[in-house]
Amino acid sequence: MILIFLSLVLIGYFIFDQKNFIYALMVFYLVFDMFDGFYKDLKVFAGIRYVLPLIMVMAYIIANKAFKKGDWIFLILTVYIIGLLMFNPGNFMLSAKTAFALIISLSMVLVGNFFGSKRDFIKEFEPYNRFMLIAIPLYLIMANVLHIGEAVYGGSFTTGFLGTSRMYIAPIVIFISIHYVLESKKSSMFLRIIDISFITLNIIFLVVITRRTSVGMLAFAIIAYAVLNRKIVFKLAMVVVSFLAIMVLTYPLYQEQLNAQLAERERITEVDNYSETEPRYMETIFLYQHFKNSEDPSELLFGIQLFDTIDFGIKNFGYGRSIHSDINMLIYSTGLFGMLLFLIFFIHYFMIGNNKMNKENQRIFYPLLVMLLIVLVPGRFIGTFTFAPLIIFLLCAVKASRPKKIKRSIPVKNTLVNRPPKYPLRPINV
Repeated sequence: MILIFLSLVLIGYFIFDQKNFIYALMVFYLVFDMFDGFYKDLKVFAGIRYVLPLIMVMAYIIANKAFKKGDWIFLILTVYIIGLLMFNPGNFMLSAKTAFALIISLSMVLVGNFFGSKRDFIKEFEPYNRFMLIAIPLYLIMANVLHIGEAVYGGSFTTGFLGTSRMYIAPIVIFISIHYVLESKKSSMFLRIIDISFITLNIIFLVVITRRTSVGMLAFAIIAYAVLNRKIVFKLAMVVVSFLAIMVLTYPLYQEQLNAQLAERERITEVDNYSETEPRYMETIFLYQHFKNSEDPSELLFGIQLFDTIDFGIKNFGYGRSIHSDINMLIYSTGLFGMLLFLIFFIHYFMIGNNKMNKENQRIFYPLLVMLLIVLVPGRFIGTFTFAPLIIFLLCAVKASRPKKIKRSIPVKNTLVNRPPKYPLRPINV
């Protein structure tokens, strides 16, 4: 089976090539999510997806002594989540799977800090990023040819098993690829053509599936990148124009699919009745009303049920819809105390000390941070393996990276003290 093979490959990396294990883990989650829908009824694969990586990541952190004194907030937050899992779960399996997924994603701050301080990870990650850049559109083509997964928003186009938030990985991979195209001086012309072609293909798919969050992530990341890196604005503009030109020339190939998707998502342009049609807005109102009418103050302080909002969806939407917004999910699941811990976590790792980064790292860090913030509002960072560990890892590794100091020879001044004598002294024989 594909998932068994993937797990064996990951174990092989962990045992025989631990140097590249984390890179392989990022690819593992993407490929796993491409095929896990075939085996969703087999509970053994939940162990492969949640327990196995958690054990290996924790072992990796311990073996490399990646946990530092400054990581106290990660430890407190992890203990708090486990405590809620023990004393305030909903459906235990659902709460446990989501809690483990979140802990693994957050643990990437430890791994990212370790990588950034020891490795030239951006350079090393390029082939793995290119693999994902190529794999995503090829998988989407295969999914539509073989009719894998459900059609997006009831239309005829399918993203296979990379549904909902799983496709958020695409803008992250695209942005990193654009950075490589602009900054990598050693890439051959052939690799540049491959990168530009698949970047464009990925963007076309993002447009076709009409995911506002994905498109917004990429657009605002590119804007932030241009603002922070004005020297390459012209090159960036040329690359963007190239993307647009290719998209215009190939428009007849995806025109029908795009029109069908837009027809299915008419509410995107219906601003007047937004409050009545947008579930994320409605869930915020319902959550506010619940806490306002609740007579149990512990719900507001420590949450209602840890990462299980099925009952909330049935009560307010008439079906088991989970809360999408990560902010709403945190308030519902962990309460105000949990929100405070997550806020401290965010400030500690992603805001404090940013002024110590060199300008080159800031050009990558802040666009990635913009993408993370965009995701947190509409949600699905919590519990999504496809992109969550990757973006946390990239953020922390970029921030922890320091430019290597070049050792230069110090010129010795030609003074009377160290000047070689014109006529060396000769020994006098007595």
